[in-house]
Amino acid sequence: MNNIKLVETVADISYIAGYKQHYSGNSRFDIAEFILWAKEFEKIHKDTDWYNEDYMLTIELYANEKIKQALADKSIFD
Repeated sequence: MNNIKLVETVADISYIAGYKQHYSGNSRFDIAEFILWAKEFEKIHKDTDWYNEDYMLTIELYANEKIKQALADKSIFD
């Protein structure tokens, strides 16, 4: 996996999460979670041709789904 691409994916996910005001209350946990999400995204899309797919739409949909799951998981434990 290309480290530059992974860093870009982490940045994109972090930006989207910030825009959505997603914050667990523990920034270290959130950063670790965003890194895991980015690794998963890169694994899922390792063969995606980004010339034929809309990267920004895809990463936004992915991040929004992960945020929704994180909020659902949090509500289970509250």
